[in-house]
This record gives sequence, structure tokens and C-alpha cells, in this order.
Amino acid sequence: MHVAVCDDNVADRKQTERLLGRESDRRAKITEGLYIDAYGNEAALFRNPMQYDIFYIDMCKSADTDGIRVAHKLCEIGIHVPIYMCCSTLDYRQESFPENVFFMDKPIKNEHLIASLDKAYEWKQNAVPRIELRDETKTYYITAQDILYGIASGKHVKVYLTDGRIISVASGLENLYGQWAHHRVFLILSAKIIINISHIERMGLLKLSMKDGASFSLSPSCKKSIQQLLNANTLS
Repeated sequence: MHVAVCDDNVADRKQTERLLGRESDRRAKITEGLYIDAYGNEAALFRNPMQYDIFYIDMCKSADTDGIRVAHKLCEIGIHVPIYMCCSTLDYRQESFPENVFFMDKPIKNEHLIASLDKAYEWKQNAVPRIELRDETKTYYITAQDILYGIASGKHVKVYLTDGRIISVASGLENLYGQWAHHRVFLILSAKIIINISHIERMGLLKLSMKDGASFSLSPSCKKSIQQLLNANTLS
């Protein structure tokens, strides 16, 4: 498993690394060890956050950020692995977080560390594959079920998500479909539209409606393809 530590207190960061290093040695004798990266600032952590299976965060001394912001930013881009907020000067329990954020008191006890790693391993075994979407400034990691549809607009495709967000991706529609096709829920409806068939609300003779209220023209051939995909997904 890949582990990230983000702590702006050098002594605390080194102590967490030591605990993780000892646990890595122990696990290596049974299955495999841990790959541990430790950071003292937010910018370094966000260079490639998707590689990690668990995060340990405590940022309370930096002038431009704190642990709360870091955790929320990770969740915002689509990180859905255990994020442990290590409570010391700041008690992160007072903040509202998504369901994948947990808490651990400092100094970290070895039994609590082991339990957190066991949880991360369980999450990894049951993880849903993620799709990477990039706009001009951010990278998002989402599931196929998060996507309603995409509409081509010039050199971009505007991807509409179930939570109301719209991500403008610099890509052609065909290229995007090539990346998504293996999920078996996407279908190119026209030269400018790709839809997630699992979010269709209803289909008429010449039109279909999506669950967010959007309506698109529907040809007989596309209607047949949609029905075949729906049937295949039901049987699988």
C-alpha cells in the first residue's frame, strides 16, 4: 500500500514515519510492505495524490493552509480512501468531513496505526475504479456513476456530474468515449453528446430524458443500442 503523511511539524512527521516504517517491516514478512511518502507542505502532497491508499494529515503551523483545507481539497478532487486527521493542537473532530475522513490522536499509538492501515487495506480491496478528468486548473477523480453525460463544445467536452458540477475537459468526444467505453454504461448519442445510460429517466419515440431533466433527441438505432446495453448490464 502507498501511504502519505502530511505534517508541518518536523518532529511529529518523523515520528509517524518511524512508526509506519516499523509496521512496514512487520507486514513485509507476511504480505508486502508499505511505500511511505512524507510531506511538510500542501503543494508537494498534491503533485500526485491519487497514488495513495491512505493519508495521515496534521497541518497547524502553516500560514497559508491547515489540515482542514487539505482534507477537503483531497475529497473535492475525488480522493475516496481513508484520510486520518491526526489531532494535536487542532481537534479536527469539531469540523464536518465526508465519510472517508477519520480521526486519530497524537501521539499516535501503534495499535491505532495498525487499525487504520487494516481499514485502508479493506477499502483498497473494495475500491471502485476511478475516471480521471482534467479541466484547466484541476484534476478530478470520479466514478462512472458520477457522470450524467458529456456535451462537446469546441475543443472541449463539458462533463455534467450527478452532484451538479460541470467539468470542461480539453478532449474530443470520441477520445473521451475511448477512455470510458470499458465501463459499459456510456454511449455516443450523437456527434456532440455522450450519455451514461444508467442515468436515463425515460425514453420516448424520438427523445430521451436524463435524471437531471436534460432532454436529447433519440434515433431508432441509438434507442436499440441503449436497450442492448441495458439488457447486457442487467444480465452481467
